[in-house]
Amino acid sequence: MDEKDLRGVDFSSVKILIVHEVNYLSKIIYEFQILPEILSMQGHEITVIDYNDSWDKDPNGEASTLRTTVHANVHRAYAGASVTVRRPGMVRAPVISRISGAVAAGLDVVRVIKRNRPDVILLYGLPTVGVQSVLAARHFEVPIVFRAIDVTHQLVPKTALVGPTKVLEHFVFNSVDFIIAITPHLRQYILSYDVPGERVRLLPSGVDSELFSPGLRDNALLRQWGIDPDDPVSLFLGTIYKFSGLDRVITDYARVLSRCPRAKLLVVGVGEDEARLKGLARECRVSDSVIFTGLQPYASLPAIIRCADVCINPFELNGITENILPTKLFQYMTCQKPVLATSLPGTRTFLAGEDEGVVYASLDEFNDRLVELLLDTNRRAELGKHGYAAAKMYDWRAIAQTMASWLGEVV
Repeated sequence: MDEKDLRGVDFSSVKILIVHEVNYLSKIIYEFQILPEILSMQGHEITVIDYNDSWDKDPNGEASTLRTTVHANVHRAYAGASVTVRRPGMVRAPVISRISGAVAAGLDVVRVIKRNRPDVILLYGLPTVGVQSVLAARHFEVPIVFRAIDVTHQLVPKTALVGPTKVLEHFVFNSVDFIIAITPHLRQYILSYDVPGERVRLLPSGVDSELFSPGLRDNALLRQWGIDPDDPVSLFLGTIYKFSGLDRVITDYARVLSRCPRAKLLVVGVGEDEARLKGLARECRVSDSVIFTGLQPYASLPAIIRCADVCINPFELNGITENILPTKLFQYMTCQKPVLATSLPGTRTFLAGEDEGVVYASLDEFNDRLVELLLDTNRRAELGKHGYAAAKMYDWRAIAQTMASWLGEVV
């Protein structure tokens, strides 16, 4: 990115306010933490307004209050990063938490604009924080850009809220300066709201190719989870959603064990379906072979991936997953591991198949393909090489630089 654009405005240090409606401080690390922290290390001043969407799972956490808590010099993905995280308060009660959090977030956006006027607002959240962020930006004449990483109305928990969320999507999509979509399919979805094509850009997610890289298996790491050095290991990494597809893998995992008796399925992460999947593993009598590690430090993920023989992403195809590009796939690939995944249209646009190191399989045949890969060392190695070569073009630092240059255009 050039330090100055044609108008002579200095973009070596841009003040960016990022607004989202998930928990920056404890959410599993993904773009929401990675991109802001890389931008901070590139010299930009980053302030994040988040929302504690996991308050009900932390009964001993923050008290009910509408006051904002400020966390300075935060870094979760990179030790050299420095991000200011502002946590608006809420009333910790069902339904009221979301309403009070929305009010508090809107007030805090205004407060930040008045006290430390940002050059641009990068908006991730929509139902809870979207409208008030757009209105505040328009009132104070601050440019605002929306980063689209999923179809928001598909994420709402109640059917009655789908219609209102679509109305909010229409308002936000047609009110921001422009939108940066993560996949072509998501871009097409946004265009269906009559947003002009020139206002919707495409920028995929990425991977830290310096942190995630090929390496040797860490046998000591595996032993802490009861896995022997010679055990074939399949790895699922990330948030454990109800649509993760892991229930299908676990239910049928005895078939994997019939051909690979020492095979282990390592599930690294936490999420809404974790307890049910653990119970399912016990019911299917495969709990000794299906290991849940819980949330692991971001810096330890490369070592964990290097321990795997095959890395998997068995997501169900639905309205939430059809447009996404899971970051975990690039993390697998830059560690030179073969990937077995279900075919998601948003993902397949970037990763067509085995030439990019990815074997696609339906959930019905997923475990059969898994066994084939576990038994074929040469094929795994070839897939790993293809994936490593394909993932190199998606480095987070280059993506962050592109993001910064686009945000600079509207300053």
